[in-house]
Amino acid sequence: MKKLIALFAPALLLVACNSVEQFRAPIEALATDWDKVTASVTETGGMIGAAQASLASLNDSLMVDPKLAAKMKPEASASLDSIKAGFASQLEGIGGLASEVAAFTTSWGELTTKLNTLKEGLAAGKLEGDVMAQIDELKNAVVDATSKSEGWVSKLNDAKASAMAAYDMYKQKASGM
Repeated sequence: MKKLIALFAPALLLVACNSVEQFRAPIEALATDWDKVTASVTETGGMIGAAQASLASLNDSLMVDPKLAAKMKPEASASLDSIKAGFASQLEGIGGLASEVAAFTTSWGELTTKLNTLKEGLAAGKLEGDVMAQIDELKNAVVDATSKSEGWVSKLNDAKASAMAAYDMYKQKASGM
């Protein structure tokens, strides 16, 4: 009996190791994609924060000299107020994007923990649960994060362009009065 166990133990160990090895390539590929998407989301968040700060400082400069404002016709004042409100609306939209990214980053951190568990299990030679289901879930998260990041960049660029157009229009109208 001891001889039989001695013969089968290495075979069982080999089979167990091979079952973990079948997941090495998918987990490593996933980890690489994960790092790229994490960097993209982080960069997008940084871009949004920078745009927010930059546009907030411009918002503070959207003022008309009080002496000039006193001489303005009500319709001119209303026009400037409307343009300023449009600028502020774009700034608020960027703030909304910042909130979306922050919320996403929290859930992304939770998913990163799942990925780290897979990587640690791979390194230890012991993976638990339905490994392919976990890998598929995380692959779907990568696709989702990529799509969201691209969407945020597009929305940010649109909002910045609209805000700058409003800013330029405000400055032009304010200086022409």
